[in-house]
Amino acid sequence: MRLYSENYSPFSAPVRIAIYAKGLDIEIVAPPGGLRSAEYHRINPLGTIPCLMLDDGARLPESSAIMEYLEERFPSPALLPQAPEARAQVRLLQRIGELHITTQTVELGRLTDSVARDEPGMDRLTKIVRGLATLQNILSGDDYAAGHELTLADCQLAPALFRVPRAVGAYMNRDLIAAYPRVARYVETSRRHPAVARVLDEMGTASV
Repeated sequence: MRLYSENYSPFSAPVRIAIYAKGLDIEIVAPPGGLRSAEYHRINPLGTIPCLMLDDGARLPESSAIMEYLEERFPSPALLPQAPEARAQVRLLQRIGELHITTQTVELGRLTDSVARDEPGMDRLTKIVRGLATLQNILSGDDYAAGHELTLADCQLAPALFRVPRAVGAYMNRDLIAAYPRVARYVETSRRHPAVARVLDEMGTASV
């Protein structure tokens, strides 16, 4: 299998954490010719990353779909708990990370300073704040988002939260993460996992 990814991509980062955590032998490469190239659009007509090329030649885009596939195809080590309630909690945390943190920081980064300080930017900031407030209430309080073990929730949340200071720093003069102590603690404890640390390092040294 082959994963099309870029180190800077917050949408690709969760998949790479899952791959590293599971120790999978999956080739990770940049989109040939870049995201906008005709060559890559023949591989993935959506023109997005990540995209997983399966052994039979099928293409699987979208990070959540890829992670679910990898979890089912390679169930050990498990990144989803066994109990249905616990699995639902992991997926809830994933969803909050994707919709309220990752997507909002990406969209905020696309706005100019003047626009970001107006309604579109403030709407993005409000959604990030709501996401952080929700995480403050539902994070496990242990080293990882849903307990003592790494799960798919961490694959999503760790890189999402990594982007928050840079995304909001131009628009507010405060440490937004520090305002939520449980979230701040999680940011520190989650990055102790080698797979998380590796991806955050890739994101931190990537040039866009």
